[in-house]
Amino acid sequence: MNKLIREQRTGSPEDLAERLGVSRRQLYVYLEYLKDMGVDIQFSRRLNSFVFACEKQVYIDWRFEILEPAEMRKAMGGARLLTAIPVLFFSNY
Repeated sequence: MNKLIREQRTGSPEDLAERLGVSRRQLYVYLEYLKDMGVDIQFSRRLNSFVFACEKQVYIDWRFEILEPAEMRKAMGGARLLTAIPVLFFSNY
């Protein structure tokens, strides 16, 4: 998503939502979440694309680590059950 927005080639909201495999409504929920974090993304009718409306962009960093059971309990706040955390709509397009 970040790359599509930077390159100003997301297409319409419906197009972007379809590319990301989410509903249009869910797309706007994600955009609102980013706005709450200080990243303003707006739709440009002239460009038919979402654009960054501020100097900020999204940086995504993935890190994988092998955790011992004690470290896992600490990282999860002592929780024994892992719950699914929804992954945002970031993609490597």
